[in-house]
Amino acid sequence: MTVYYTLEKKPMLGELMLYAYAMLEDRGAWNEEKRHQAYLLACVIEMSISYFLFTDDIQDDGKIRCGKVCWHLLPDVGTLAMNDACLLRSFIQELLLQNFSEPMFFKIMEVLNKTYFSTAMGQHMDLSLERDRNFDNFIMKCYCEVNEMKMAFPVLEMPIIVALILSNKATKESMQQIHNICVDIGILFQIQNDITDFYNWEGLIKSSTDIQKGKCSWLAVKALELSNEDQRRIFKECYGSWDPTHVHKIRELYEELKLPQIFVQEKEARYKIFFKKINELPPGCVPDVNFYQKLFKLIEKFEI
Repeated sequence: MTVYYTLEKKPMLGELMLYAYAMLEDRGAWNEEKRHQAYLLACVIEMSISYFLFTDDIQDDGKIRCGKVCWHLLPDVGTLAMNDACLLRSFIQELLLQNFSEPMFFKIMEVLNKTYFSTAMGQHMDLSLERDRNFDNFIMKCYCEVNEMKMAFPVLEMPIIVALILSNKATKESMQQIHNICVDIGILFQIQNDITDFYNWEGLIKSSTDIQKGKCSWLAVKALELSNEDQRRIFKECYGSWDPTHVHKIRELYEELKLPQIFVQEKEARYKIFFKKINELPPGCVPDVNFYQKLFKLIEKFEI
């Protein structure tokens, strides 16, 4: 169970933490103990993401994840999957307890607990939008609020903060700086996820059901934002339906509105904001401009 998703997906978040730590740590402080702790934390971060995938697949009734059958659908798992997720979360804490002493243990656990809370709140907001099916709430403000919590913090900010803690450079100011700079890119990861769902309509990599379930995806928000009266009527009639004809009409509408092309513009705009923010950083700040410039080369390759 611990390795079912963890070893199948690309370890992007673990790599991000290691990459950030290598840039932040003082050269003289790098020793075997720190090396062991860094690699352990990379594993912990990847396992924490597996925990979220377990619960997300159960809530979304997912079928495929990482190119394989979702854990809860295995014949000998079923309803035990939720308990398995709890066991994995407890195992993560036990690993940290055995390998870190105070105060670092508590600092790392504080970040992980914030990650659990933020992700759960974001998931609650996301599922509420899906359940209520009030398209007046399908606006960019709501979309960004949801995914700041369920994507930006756990996927981008959290690994960098953990690296700051391990290098003993974590302060309120540095963590706030990371949030201010990374939030737009974190939300972009979710937008990319929504685009992947659109193109992965056969569900070969992960279950592709955003249209059928009426998810408040970036595509849905932009479609409502750009649609004329007739297009909006089609959206309201067809979105959230499992009827293949309705799904096809929504997909046609997305193409008609050129949403995949607009995504490219959105991506470029968020990258510009990112660079504008880092170029405005004051001298001597931690992390510094060079850190974010190097970090960008890694996050460009992210596949969430």
